[in-house]
Amino acid sequence: MTDPLTLQQRFAELDRSLYANRNFWQLRSFELLHPPWQGSSLQRWLLALSAADRHALLADDQLRAESLAPFIPAAQQLLDWCQLERAAAAPRPEPPAWLHNHIPGRKWAQIQSFDRALLSPVGRPFVEWCAGKGHLGRLLAYHHRQPVTSLELQQTLCLQGQQLADKQQLPCRHLQLDVLGSDVGAQLPRGCHAVALHACGKLHIALLQQVVANGVEAISLSPCCYHLQQRCQYQPLSAIAAASSLRLSRQDLSLAVQQLVTAGSRDRRLRIKQLHWRLAFDLLQRELRGVDSYLNCPTIPQSRLAGSFAQFCQWMAQEKELALPAVLDFDDFEQRGRQRLVQLECIELVQQLFRRPLELWLVLDKALYLQQQGYAVAVTQFCDAQLTPRNLLIQGERI
Repeated sequence: MTDPLTLQQRFAELDRSLYANRNFWQLRSFELLHPPWQGSSLQRWLLALSAADRHALLADDQLRAESLAPFIPAAQQLLDWCQLERAAAAPRPEPPAWLHNHIPGRKWAQIQSFDRALLSPVGRPFVEWCAGKGHLGRLLAYHHRQPVTSLELQQTLCLQGQQLADKQQLPCRHLQLDVLGSDVGAQLPRGCHAVALHACGKLHIALLQQVVANGVEAISLSPCCYHLQQRCQYQPLSAIAAASSLRLSRQDLSLAVQQLVTAGSRDRRLRIKQLHWRLAFDLLQRELRGVDSYLNCPTIPQSRLAGSFAQFCQWMAQEKELALPAVLDFDDFEQRGRQRLVQLECIELVQQLFRRPLELWLVLDKALYLQQQGYAVAVTQFCDAQLTPRNLLIQGERI
């Protein structure tokens, strides 16, 4: 296990840097007409970059830190503090094909990496949190020969998971249950090992709280989607995070998962086109309303990107109950939107320097919460970021 002081020191360093540099990342980038560093040497450098340069910097953490260090002195230190050990991979025999023939390849690779990174098994039964069809649970049951209780809200997924487990003769029990309900604690006996791979927001927070409340012996958790919570402001779990001056909105939390490592080229092209047109329409709606502020837009179906920009604006105006003039220079707004897209990419380039530090800040808050509740805790990476950007793993054992 990692020295508990190491977790505290790492959190303190990240906390100081994130707070001191919050003007670079704590922004609503899409709503800004100008960044807070407008007119600075940083802005001049960013605007001189080619599109290829910007994309290369967005894709390379080290290159980005080195390039931004002359303008943001904490850049390299932030990157250094985010370097975590890879979890020791326990040897596992290759499972038979029938165990994973219903699972997409990338997901299966994530499940296997998570399993190999688990704490040394000591005969504890598993409880799988937010299990879906229980793919992880079945692998755990197969390798560790321990019973698995898989908790899942959707009854259909429970039935499908139980059918797979029964067919494969694995000791898995699927239980339809709302893990946010008051009766979930009965399914977390003290001697179990709670596991969750990519549990979102309030769901992984609920798991941590239930593990502590029920004195569960061990937990292995990979958090995801930190912004999916009910509160508008993030509520820290640990005492050290609660004492921080940093205040995080739901919008701030979404930065922690804004990374398109696994997106294909088509998805990237569609995202760029959608951003371009939304930014252009934002300029248009400001003029139509006579109000220089951002207007929330509806979710945009991909079909709306297939036509022309003028057709897109007509649809958006109708959705927002805005009247378009009979004569309108759509080409001008489209061109200005393209210029704003460049600015948005520049802002995102700076924000991305703080994405991983913010994610690690959130993960360490949860790890330190377990630690102060009497757990020995480690925070590691269970796989490469190319397999999944959400590769952080919190593991705790009750002391």
